[in-house]
Amino acid sequence: MSAIDSISSTTSNPSSGKDVTQLAGTKDEFLKLFMAQLQHQDPLQPKDGSDMVAQLAQFSSVEQAQQMNAQLSALTATESSTANASLSSLVGRQCSATVGDVTIEDPSKMPPIHVSSTSAINNASIVIKDANGKEIRRIAIPAAGGNVQWDGRDAKGGLVPPGAYNVSVDSGTSTSVVDAAWQDRISSVELGTTGSRLKMDGITISPSSITSIGATNTTDTVTTAINAISAGNAANTSTETGANP
Repeated sequence: MSAIDSISSTTSNPSSGKDVTQLAGTKDEFLKLFMAQLQHQDPLQPKDGSDMVAQLAQFSSVEQAQQMNAQLSALTATESSTANASLSSLVGRQCSATVGDVTIEDPSKMPPIHVSSTSAINNASIVIKDANGKEIRRIAIPAAGGNVQWDGRDAKGGLVPPGAYNVSVDSGTSTSVVDAAWQDRISSVELGTTGSRLKMDGITISPSSITSIGATNTTDTVTTAINAISAGNAANTSTETGANP
């Protein structure tokens, strides 16, 4: 096998295990071998020009793919940072998130589940399953819907351990779809290697499960500011009184 054939088989076989990022260092080596092949080829049996052009085209296409992958990686990192920054705006907001897969961190602090339907709800239930798909609790849903509070306990009355669970709705004999969603304020955004998560009381949920976003809680902010101003005025009054007995 000639030097050019060897290089060609390497660049045209991605499954050979060669890291594409090594192409930056292989480019000059390839060109040197290519020129050496031209200089030392058998003059009686010269290399076919079309084969040489095909080999150059193969190497060029792989190199372009490497550059494109690098650009896509940089773009993905930028978009991820932007998305994480935008999630911070959810902190302090009242949000609704569809029930489904959820991670429980503190079972004693479960947010309420709001249930609604376009018609009467009959024999419907909130169903909680553990990570193995085993049902551990079933909570009846009132006919009128509204908030259903799970206390974080299983059917035997014990608090469930922290971990992954699935919460779903069994519509029973209801004639319409029964919707259920967590409803509470987002307290923090957790950034991890597997993606971003939103903390809502004792659970963490996926940002993709958010269905509605309410306004920020400005009452606490205003109250805090008023208290700070009042405390400052009281301190000034005390200082002035002490200075002028």
